[in-house]
Amino acid sequence: MQIPALPCVESAILHEQFEPIDGSLIFETIKKLAAELKFAPEVQLMPTSTQKDIHVHAGGHRILVSQNDVPLEADGFQSALSTPYTKIVLPEAQDIVQRHKANTFVTIGKGVLGGVPDEYFEKLGMQPEAFTTQDEAQRAIEFCNQLTRLIIQHHTASAIHWCLSDNLVPQSFFEAVSSSGDLTLLNIRPFLTSSAGQMGDGLPLGMMATGSQWLIGKMVEVEEAPVPFPWMLEMVLGFIKVCQVRGSIIPDNESFSVEGEDWTVGVYHERLEGHDTLEKVRLVVVNAPKFGIHGNVGANRTINYDSVEDLRRHAEDEQRELIASEAKRPAQKGYKISDLREFAKRSAADNAASQAGKANSKGLFARAKGLIRKDH
Repeated sequence: MQIPALPCVESAILHEQFEPIDGSLIFETIKKLAAELKFAPEVQLMPTSTQKDIHVHAGGHRILVSQNDVPLEADGFQSALSTPYTKIVLPEAQDIVQRHKANTFVTIGKGVLGGVPDEYFEKLGMQPEAFTTQDEAQRAIEFCNQLTRLIIQHHTASAIHWCLSDNLVPQSFFEAVSSSGDLTLLNIRPFLTSSAGQMGDGLPLGMMATGSQWLIGKMVEVEEAPVPFPWMLEMVLGFIKVCQVRGSIIPDNESFSVEGEDWTVGVYHERLEGHDTLEKVRLVVVNAPKFGIHGNVGANRTINYDSVEDLRRHAEDEQRELIASEAKRPAQKGYKISDLREFAKRSAADNAASQAGKANSKGLFARAKGLIRKDH
């Protein structure tokens, strides 16, 4: 699946004090991960490496871990601090940003040149190298995830800024998502809106899922509806996961649901206003009786999936049908929770969505509920 050009995947780890860990430990971990994730069988140290800062080249990529005895500039956190979601998962975020004394910065970049202005490439008639497919982006995300885990295991974080989605989260949140084997909840940051000017039961709520464009190629937006935030977040996580399993986004003007549920969400592909190249998928809750939304939407075609292979095979059949027929009818998809759980168990690095198996990990949707404070 193609995605917009992603130059790098980064995390900024905030610390209360400067206690750098042994650079040799970082270097050995990078070598191991570079081989496991098929970046390169060997890595080469950059001249900028030191005993505490490990910078390497690996198969046309740059992997940088820098341990710094100064705080990060507050300007880099302003967007994350301004959203209600950050206040939900990390109420003390503002204080943490103001008082942190040190940081560790992790970068996984495409190409060997980093930090070079775009004007440089333009003068040479070149394009900066970037991740442009879901598979290569997922490998970089997993590399950054594993290095971040290494750092916080040896040097406690007061917060972690996951730059891909502009998420600012506590260490406990990061560890819970990372340990689950699926990073979707970390890779998107819900930007919440409401024409009512506040969140509450029965009030309209909308969402823009920042970071979703790096996962499925388009930004996911949810049109305002009087539904609770946890339910909306669960629905978006499920939609993204289904698209990843399929290897394609559910087609325009079709509908999405989860098998066994009585809600239906319309899917519409649109241009993202204000952007020449980015596109969005607008999700509209058209039927959710328990929230007072009653739409006369039924399934024209019901499909049961016994494995991830079936899910992907159906997506291929669907594309052939759309090409062969000028007239298409909206179709509601019923996706088994077991398929989503199975896919969520797999490491992003394995790239093995086509292998089926039994799911016995904690459910994707239940995990979202557990990490969002119940009193909000």
